[in-house]
Amino acid sequence: MTTKNKTITPTKINVDAVYAGLGEYTDSVLGNDKDTVKMLDILIAANVPETHLISPIQGPNKHLSTATPEFFNGLKGAIEVRYDDEVHALMEMSSKAAGNTYVGANNRDGWKKKANSIIGGMRTAYINRLKRQGDIASGKMGPDARNKTAEIVVPEWGVRMINKLQKAETVKTTMDLDVMLSQLKAIVKSFD
Repeated sequence: MTTKNKTITPTKINVDAVYAGLGEYTDSVLGNDKDTVKMLDILIAANVPETHLISPIQGPNKHLSTATPEFFNGLKGAIEVRYDDEVHALMEMSSKAAGNTYVGANNRDGWKKKANSIIGGMRTAYINRLKRQGDIASGKMGPDARNKTAEIVVPEWGVRMINKLQKAETVKTTMDLDVMLSQLKAIVKSFD
């Protein structure tokens, strides 16, 4: 903890417990990442458009949904069937009877919204993956540029360098600018 330029280290931290817990949490996060990739592969293989992951029944974007109510409710059902019996019992209670009772991390309202939240998160991950695939297919630079070969990357960089040099008002270099530009153009052309 830091307070006004002073670092305070609590003396009664069970470091072993923290590190062990963090290890288990990390395993869970990494496992979740693998499961997300698998689920996205399934959506892509099944030709499910990302707009099928928008509720056609409720919400501000329901007009953007291409899913039928049956399909979307099927998604929710596939999620909710995994809930514990205690969660199902809580969800079936009236809001008055449930009050502010929690099962795990959520109360009745939280569990009722959980499936939609999971589907929304899945849609966001799906859109991000589709965008990344589009970047790779279109040759855009980005986080997945590391997957490009040198034959693709070097000419792209060369063109960017040429454009930058040509647009610059002044360039301080020990090399003649015209020579530099002609050599960069030769490099780019060599990859054609």
